[in-house]
Amino acid sequence: MLEKIIFEYSFEERLDKFLANYFKGRFSRSKIKKSVEKGLVKVNGEVATKSGLMLQQGDVIEIEIEEEQNIIDRVEPVNIPLDIVYEDEFLIIINKQPGLTVHPASSNRGEPTLVHALKYHFGDLSEIGGVERAGIVHRLDKETSGLMVVAKTDEAHKKLSEMFKNREIVKVYKAVCFGKFKEEEGIINLPIGRSQSDRKKFVVREDGREAITHYKVKERIGMFSIVNVSLETGRTHQIRVHLSHIHHPIVGDKVYGQNRWKGIENTKLRSYVKNFPRQALHSALLRFFHPITGKEIKVKRDFPQDIQDLITEIKKYYPVSEE
Repeated sequence: MLEKIIFEYSFEERLDKFLANYFKGRFSRSKIKKSVEKGLVKVNGEVATKSGLMLQQGDVIEIEIEEEQNIIDRVEPVNIPLDIVYEDEFLIIINKQPGLTVHPASSNRGEPTLVHALKYHFGDLSEIGGVERAGIVHRLDKETSGLMVVAKTDEAHKKLSEMFKNREIVKVYKAVCFGKFKEEEGIINLPIGRSQSDRKKFVVREDGREAITHYKVKERIGMFSIVNVSLETGRTHQIRVHLSHIHHPIVGDKVYGQNRWKGIENTKLRSYVKNFPRQALHSALLRFFHPITGKEIKVKRDFPQDIQDLITEIKKYYPVSEE
């Protein structure tokens, strides 16, 4: 089986390590290693002679590998409603609902994902990232809502990936956070890496990868703040980790939230915030020049209803927003 993959991340990673993680649950590490040793792996059209080759964002990997018995089933279409914000013959922009995982993986085997829904609504999309990541150029966490761009064609996929690599696509997030920010706006420039105690978590650490987050306070409501956030880098969980590190975790974040809801005096509001089912983080704006036509595309979507309801509830117990 020949599979094409685009390395989408903004950090460098060893080829063998990336492939081992990418095919986890599908192919054994030894089979991947043998494919590299046999010259069955190409990077940007050239045979990879070293398994330790460092990948960079936008690199195209081709790997010829025999199927094993434990391969994840091919993606079948599932009728999951999607909010389509923009569509043409090359790309789609969707407003992803919270609770929807972007693509299949060994950790969510059997769970319908955005890729299943895209297969139902649009049929075959670009498979540069592999069958199980068809059309996916960038991702949002499962519980993060908002705007995502999806590639229909291989050409659009390659160019969009390059645009993300070159920071030519503007993305702005909105979040409801705990605490009163001292400054109206700021930059968080702190490296991020995996937690040594919990491999599913990420933390600020000196030996981590560069991570830069910009924030701007839009509204203050008692002990809460609504902020706009944009990224210079694209680390996993970057916004959540950075805001938590400066003691302004996102409301509803079960991983990085620090149980800040315990400090809410009003019992009804404390219960509401404690039980808010997901992080109040939303991808609110995308702006870029179309990779094929060159036309400027700018789309916005405000907080979905669940976060709007959260803000309404908070405002019941605190005075009018302070500036």
